[in-house]
Amino acid sequence: MAVRIDRDTFLQRALERFGHRYSYEEIDYRSYRTPVKIRCLDHPVRLIVITPERHLQTTGGCKYCLRRYRQQAMEAAVTVAAGPGDRQPGATQQPGAAQPWAQAEVSATATGSW
Repeated sequence: MAVRIDRDTFLQRALERFGHRYSYEEIDYRSYRTPVKIRCLDHPVRLIVITPERHLQTTGGCKYCLRRYRQQAMEAAVTVAAGPGDRQPGATQQPGAAQPWAQAEVSATATGSW
C-alpha cells in the first residue's frame, strides 16, 4: 500500500524541488490528487490549479516558465549543433580553405545532381 502524503510532506518536497519559486499560501490541501492553487513568484499573473502530484512531477505548472525553459533548451540545442565540436580535436582550418560542405555543394551544382 502506498504511503499517504500529507500537506507538510508535500510542502517539504516542493521546497526541495523548486526552492522559493512558488507560493503555497493559498493551497487547501486535501489529498495528493486533489487540485490545489499555487502561484509562480516569477509570473504572478494567475493562480495555477494543479494536483500536488503533477506539480512535483513536472516543471511546476507555470506555462510562462515552461515556455522560457523550452526556449532555453532549444537555444542550447542549436548552439551545440552549430558549435565547433564537428571538427576533429587538434585540426585547424587553413585560411582561405573551402569548407567540406561548401565543396559538396559546388560539386553537386556543377554536376546537376541536385
